[in-house]
Amino acid sequence: MFEKMGPVGGNMGSVFDDGVYDGVKKITVGKDIDCVSYIKIEYEKDGKFVTHEHGTIRGELKEFDVGYPKECITSVGGSYDHVTRYNTVLIKSLIFKTSYGRTSPTFGDSSGKEFMLESKNGGKLIGFHGRSGQAIDAIGAYFSLVEKTAAMGGNMGDAFDDGVFDGVKKITVGKDIDCISYIKIEYEKNGNFETREHGTIRGELKEFDVAYPNECIISVGGSYDHVNRYKAVLIKSLFFKTSFGRTSPIFGASPSGTEFMLEGKNGGKLLGFHGRSGQAIDAIGAYFWSVPAPQKIEQVGGNMGVVFDDGVFEGVKKVIVGKDIDCVSYIKIEYEKDNKAETLEHGTIRGELKEFAVDYPNECITYVGGTYDHVNRYNTVLIKSLLFKTSSGRTSPVLGETNLSGKPVGKEFMFEGTNGRNLLGFHGHSGQAIDAIGVYFGTGGI
Repeated sequence: MFEKMGPVGGNMGSVFDDGVYDGVKKITVGKDIDCVSYIKIEYEKDGKFVTHEHGTIRGELKEFDVGYPKECITSVGGSYDHVTRYNTVLIKSLIFKTSYGRTSPTFGDSSGKEFMLESKNGGKLIGFHGRSGQAIDAIGAYFSLVEKTAAMGGNMGDAFDDGVFDGVKKITVGKDIDCISYIKIEYEKNGNFETREHGTIRGELKEFDVAYPNECIISVGGSYDHVNRYKAVLIKSLFFKTSFGRTSPIFGASPSGTEFMLEGKNGGKLLGFHGRSGQAIDAIGAYFWSVPAPQKIEQVGGNMGVVFDDGVFEGVKKVIVGKDIDCVSYIKIEYEKDNKAETLEHGTIRGELKEFAVDYPNECITYVGGTYDHVNRYNTVLIKSLLFKTSSGRTSPVLGETNLSGKPVGKEFMFEGTNGRNLLGFHGHSGQAIDAIGVYFGTGGI
C-alpha cells in the first residue's frame, strides 16, 4: 500500500533504495557549499528504529525532528541543478512538510529546478530512494496510500488516535439514551489482534462482525448533534458498510442532527479511527486505504471490429475463451460487483471453448498476457492467444494458438497490475473474433 515517486536529480552516483518503513522520526541533512552532500534518515518499523545514510558527511549538519507517530512527513521538496565543482547534476536543497502543517527550514541552496514529491491523498513518507556518492545526486520517495478524514462531531473530550492497522475485524458500539457512549474496535496487524476502546461503557452494547480479510469496512456513517444532557455536541448514531455490500444496523439514536459519511477514495478499506471521547464519543474520524483510481491500459491488436468497453467491476470470477484455428474468436467474462455476478461476452462463439476459474474474492487475476498478429484468413490483425496469472501464483494454460512446443504464436504482450492491483475489466475491439484487447487494473474486493 505505497506509492513510489521519483527520483529527481542527476544520473551519477550509486543507486540506493531504503525500501518501506512505518514512518520517519528524524532527518539529518548535510549542506555543502553548493549542494546537499549527505542525508541520514531515522525510520521506525514494528516499534524498532532503523537508520540509513547516503552521500558524504561534509559541511553543516542540521536535523528535522518529527513527532512520530502522531505527526508524519507528507511532502519532500527542494531543487536540483548542475554543480560546476562536481561537473554533474546534484540535489541542491531539501525541504519537508508534515501532517501538522509544519514546514522545515530549507536545507541547502534553493536555486535550480524546483521539485515537490507528495502523495495525491496526503499519504505519509515511509522511505527514500535515489542516487548518491560524494553528494546526493538524485532523490525519490515512497508514500503510504493512507487517507485521513476529518473528525466529525464536537470539540470536547480527549483526543484519541488509533493510527493505522491492516484492517478491522469487529466493532462494538455502546448506545446511551441519546448518543453513542462507547466504541471498541478489534484491529488486525501483521496477523495479531489489537483492541482499542473509547468513551464510557454505558447503555446497550451491540457488535458488528466483519469477515476479515475477505471482507472489509469501506464507509462509516452516522450523525451528530448537541445533546442537552451533556451540554456538548456528541455522536448520536453510527453505521458501517462493507466491501461485500452489507450495511450494519444503525447503532444509537435514529439519525438526527447533522449526518456524515466517512469513506476512502475508490472504495478503500477502513484502517483505523481517530476522534475525541470522554463520557461519550464526541467526534469521530477515520483512516482509509486511499486506493488509486483504476488504471486503463491501452489495447493491443488490430483496429477492426466493434469497440467494446466493459468498464470496472470489483473482480473477475471466470474467463471463457474460444479458440479458433488461428486466433481467439470469443471471450466471456464473469465479473462480480456488489456481491452479484454479471457476465459480458465479445466476439463469436466458434472453435474450442476453455474456462479459467478464479477463487474470487480470495484470489484475483493480476496478469493478462498473450499474442496478436495478422491472420491471413480474416485479412486483419487479431488476438491469437491469451494467458492469465493470479494472486495465488497460478498460471492458466495458453488459451489460443500455440506452436508444436506449446508456445504462443505471434507478437507477445503483457498487462500486469502493480502494488496488488487486480483485473477489474476488459475493453477492446471484436466482431467475428477478438481484434484487440486492453484491461483495467485496480483494487476491487481483495
